Parts: sequence; structure tokens; C-alpha cells
Amino acid sequence: MKVPDNKDNFTMCICYSGRCPTYDENNLDGGLFCSRGKHPKNPEKKRCICPDCTVWAQYQLSNLYFCTEGSAEERGGE
Repeated sequence: MKVPDNKDNFTMCICYSGRCPTYDENNLDGGLFCSRGKHPKNPEKKRCICPDCTVWAQYQLSNLYFCTEGSAEERGGE
């Protein structure tokens, strides 16, 4: 599934909320990785909080670690 890269989804995104160990411990920036794809820093997986995100629920995603593995669309839709 393609997650639209828009202001509403970015506002709902919790990547940069201060609760994501992968985001915080790798000093990432940006967000909405389920739409935009993996971060260019190639972060090390720590723990994923995507299931706590409104965007994740709204688009009925099932995958985790979009910041390290790629967008929902790149990974076969979910």
C-alpha cells in the first residue's frame, strides 16, 4: 500500500516523538518513513514503535522498521 507523503500524515507520524529508540539512538531526522522509505544513514534497529502510530493504523500496515527497510509500497504494500 502506498502511504501518501502529505502534511496530515507527517503531522500524525510519531517517528520523531522522542519515543522511538531506533530514531533517537541513531540521531535520525525527518519521519514518515512508511511513505518516504528508509533513512540514508542506514540506522541500526533498536525497537520499533510504528504499531503505536496513527498512520500505521490508518493504512492498516503490518511491517515494522520502515526507517531501515523501506516504505510500505517498496516492501510489497504492507
